[in-house]
Amino acid sequence: MADIDAFPIDLTQFAKVSVNPWEQEALSPTQREALRANIGLCRDAIVSFTSVAGAAGLGGHTGGPFDIMPEMCLCDAFFNACPDLFVPTLFDEAGHRAAAQYLFSVLHGHMPAAKLLQYRRAHAGLPGHPECGTTPGVHFSSGRLGHLWGHVNGVCRAEPDKVVCMFGSDGSQMEGNNAEAARVAAANRFNVKLFIDDNDVTIAGRPSQYLKGYDVAKTLQGHNIEVAEVRGEDIDELFAAMRQAILHDGPFAVVIKRNMCPGVQGIEGSPHGHDVIDAKSAIKYLQARGRDKAAALLSSVEKVQDPHGSYLGAGSYGSCRTQFGEAVVRVLGCLASEEERRSKVVVVDSDLEGSCGLKKIREAYPEVFIKSGIMERANLSLCAGFGVGGEKRQGVFATFAAFQEMLISEVTMARLSHSNVLCHFSHSGVDEMADNQCHFGVNNFFADCSLEDEHGPKMQLFFPSGRTPA
Repeated sequence: MADIDAFPIDLTQFAKVSVNPWEQEALSPTQREALRANIGLCRDAIVSFTSVAGAAGLGGHTGGPFDIMPEMCLCDAFFNACPDLFVPTLFDEAGHRAAAQYLFSVLHGHMPAAKLLQYRRAHAGLPGHPECGTTPGVHFSSGRLGHLWGHVNGVCRAEPDKVVCMFGSDGSQMEGNNAEAARVAAANRFNVKLFIDDNDVTIAGRPSQYLKGYDVAKTLQGHNIEVAEVRGEDIDELFAAMRQAILHDGPFAVVIKRNMCPGVQGIEGSPHGHDVIDAKSAIKYLQARGRDKAAALLSSVEKVQDPHGSYLGAGSYGSCRTQFGEAVVRVLGCLASEEERRSKVVVVDSDLEGSCGLKKIREAYPEVFIKSGIMERANLSLCAGFGVGGEKRQGVFATFAAFQEMLISEVTMARLSHSNVLCHFSHSGVDEMADNQCHFGVNNFFADCSLEDEHGPKMQLFFPSGRTPA
């Protein structure tokens, strides 16, 4: 295996660019050239170390960090030119873009470049979402998608004479928290500037197809947020819009349109770029960019082995999420017709169908399936409303166990309404692939929110082991 202790791309080539948006109406040729070089260097680095993690079997996201490099590099240039006028933190509400935070931590001298090759490895301090105190140079905890804007509003209140910048995404903006944060920001004229990557891609597909009517810019305008829409790969157009945002008094959102992973052959514009890109595509990209050393390193990566060895049990084992989906499919198969299934069962996905076992249900019985967005509260409540009525109807809902924290009020109201809702909370517990607290389902007893002697329906909790017989 190649030297895993040496990062294969020379990040000292990253140029310190300073751009004062208050004084400059346009980028100079020198600034434009330096920014383009920085963006290319950063994107090459992102592909390199995220795909190393992917090849090792550790997962991690490539597309989001790759996409936002132009606006991050411009923000960095603003901070360099006017450090006293900004809160110099690259806040990001899309926590799965952690790779971008770790790269800039290296670029700002907080840790060595070789550390990036430990991305997502257990106990290495580079988890799937940024957290304060875990990684040098990371000054905020993003939580899950759509959980940061409200916090950033508080930063604006604490620093009223400074500009606060936050990077967003079309997926993050689906979360209901952002609707509340937008109204608060508009009402208080907080000086928050949002730079939102709108690539029309989430885990399970394209919002324009499965969530028709959703529009990031129109939604924000409805909350009285000023908005500009731009093409994200045009550096001059992007700078002009970001400058407009900075100079505006109050909240402003730049909605940045682009394909996911622009320029990555075979990946651009597809959901395949949302998670870590495959090694073959990454090697092809790196070689085309002249990054032969990075391609060679990636070719040598071996999968991480479970330090505890093989589990010797009762034969072949499969994941709980797969078993859940297959069990629901078997029950649906007992109903007589498509019309009966549609009238008696609804299954609602929150953009996690593959991760929660719901994909099997959609493929077998699409008539019961609603492919929805990253809106857990609304989706659970839909299931609850459908599931009212004795034994006549059943709602089925699934998300990660960690997200249970967001739903307790809705779970309580579903119980009080005597609703039939089967909730599958997957990914419970902790494993050796480094994720962190916002994704650890460590307390499923949050769902146990009924009183022991209460009249009416009782909450039923089931706790399968980490793996169940296939």
